[in-house]
Amino acid sequence: MTTPRKTATPDRAEGIEKNPLALVAGGVALGVVIGALIPRLQKEKELLAPVGRRIAEGASAAAAAAREAGKAEIDAILPQRDAAKEQIGKIIGSAITAAKEAAATKTEA
Repeated sequence: MTTPRKTATPDRAEGIEKNPLALVAGGVALGVVIGALIPRLQKEKELLAPVGRRIAEGASAAAAAAREAGKAEIDAILPQRDAAKEQIGKIIGSAITAAKEAAATKTEA
């Protein structure tokens, strides 16, 4: 006697319900593999080449803008840091001067 095949076991169904993103990721991966195996037509290349160039140019421009924004942020932070170092140096200098003056007045007395 043959037993009827089950379409999905309860464990698999629960696993898919708990992690639907794994199912989506698997579908995307399968689509990429199938798309890579199907040969491209010349007409497809002609139609999609300008779109690909625009996407690449846009990505390059976005990367350049992000790099410039990052540099601007770093440049904005560094002067503040330099000013803080200068202020700390002045405070330490004042403390040393005060200590020397206190020591000089103590030795004179």
